[in-house]
Amino acid sequence: MKIGDIAKAAGVTTSRIRFYEREGIIPPADRGANGYRDYPAELITLLRFIEQAQGLGFTLREIADVEIGKGEHIVSCTDASAMLAQKHATVTALIAEAEDRKRRIEALMAELEASPRKGITVGAG
Repeated sequence: MKIGDIAKAAGVTTSRIRFYEREGIIPPADRGANGYRDYPAELITLLRFIEQAQGLGFTLREIADVEIGKGEHIVSCTDASAMLAQKHATVTALIAEAEDRKRRIEALMAELEASPRKGITVGAG
């Protein structure tokens, strides 16, 4: 399949496909006698997987490290569950950090509202 056909079917841009290929995220395409890239139809599933994984916060390096299989389900349930559990733990930790930061900001805002002439007290925490 030509790059435009693959891109349209997978819902990505041709430049994104070229980038993934250049970065080694997807295997290089075969080249026809005319020099055009010729991609296998199975690449559509891989491109959709990459897009979904990125939407869930996985980096391209994390995605590239996944062992890709053949067929409709290109990642085993065991591998997918492990990846998702790890990403869930990371996101949970980030949320906890953000909530703590939010509490400290709110406390400082309340302090400033209570005594606007006093200014910010710099201290531990």
